[in-house]
Amino acid sequence: MRKNMNTRINGTNVILVPYQEKHVTKYHEWMKNPMLQYLTGSEPLTLEEEFEMQKRWLEDEDKCTFIILDKCVFLSTGSEIDAMIGDTNLFFNDLQEPNIAEIEIMIADEAYRGKRRGWESVILMMHYGFKTLNINKFRAKIKSDNIMSINMFEKLGFREKRPLLYNSVIYGSFFTSAELIRQNFTNVSKPVAEESRNSADTKGPILIQVQRLCETLNLIDEDTSVQSTNYNWPQLKRCAIYGCFLAGPILYRWYKWLDRFYSGTSVRIVLTKLLADQFIFTPPLLVLFFTSMSLMEAKSDILRECKIKFLHTFQTSCGFWLPVQLVNFMLVPPSLRVTYVSIASFCWINILCYLKNVPVAEYEQKK
Repeated sequence: MRKNMNTRINGTNVILVPYQEKHVTKYHEWMKNPMLQYLTGSEPLTLEEEFEMQKRWLEDEDKCTFIILDKCVFLSTGSEIDAMIGDTNLFFNDLQEPNIAEIEIMIADEAYRGKRRGWESVILMMHYGFKTLNINKFRAKIKSDNIMSINMFEKLGFREKRPLLYNSVIYGSFFTSAELIRQNFTNVSKPVAEESRNSADTKGPILIQVQRLCETLNLIDEDTSVQSTNYNWPQLKRCAIYGCFLAGPILYRWYKWLDRFYSGTSVRIVLTKLLADQFIFTPPLLVLFFTSMSLMEAKSDILRECKIKFLHTFQTSCGFWLPVQLVNFMLVPPSLRVTYVSIASFCWINILCYLKNVPVAEYEQKK
């Protein structure tokens, strides 16, 4: 953007200067880093392509770019190249809304991360946007696993756009798809066994009301005497409700809290989060799974299946997730971790759906 060609913004610890040709070579070296490519959603470019992009960005009126300099280094050396630590951008993605811009920040030099250089740079850039470019609304697009950046923007007053709804729908679709696969694979969609479902024995007025609601929503299996070749739609509905309205929101809140309380990527922090997730959070989540499903199935004793299956399911969870997460943190590149964990989660949900549909009688016979 030509408007900021001759602009220099001085802060307490940083200086923002226009992105010029002399900055390109060092910027190009930064962007060879796969992690920076992933976090910024950038494709690797040749040095020649990087120079061409710098010239285009200088001319484009929908982009405003500043290079971030460490003020102390610049004042001591006088060299912008030596003082370069990152960049910040404003993108005007919709020319019909010139007062709305997407803001982006990158602290490329790891030595300056966690020292509030990004924080100060964003504030300076937003102030420049307000005063000079007449921006009245800022947006930021951030990778879901870039916790440090998410926390910084939230402290600046940014709010995530419908993340709870999105995550709940995704988890609900995972659960429903897993149950659908199970029914196709086993070719069994039998309703809950008669002996474990007796509406007349349901205790308490609250449980009676819940059961009536389940009947209204057609969540309760109707015929236990035949094995249907069609899908067990009540079971699919129960999985969708559990995934969307129970597990999805709870998992979202839990991991959001966990990432805030244990911030960082050191081995100690990672192991702490792993153990907390597996041994503090997973047990009550499994109890919720079995009891809520039993409640929707109108079982007379909603704790019976949980008592019988809990230990085996928890042991299976440990046997699955501990190795999976060990591989995740030791071998999987950061750019592939979200995909890796998503695939692993879907596999685990398939296992959970299978364990849920193993008859209780089989567990009792093994005792």
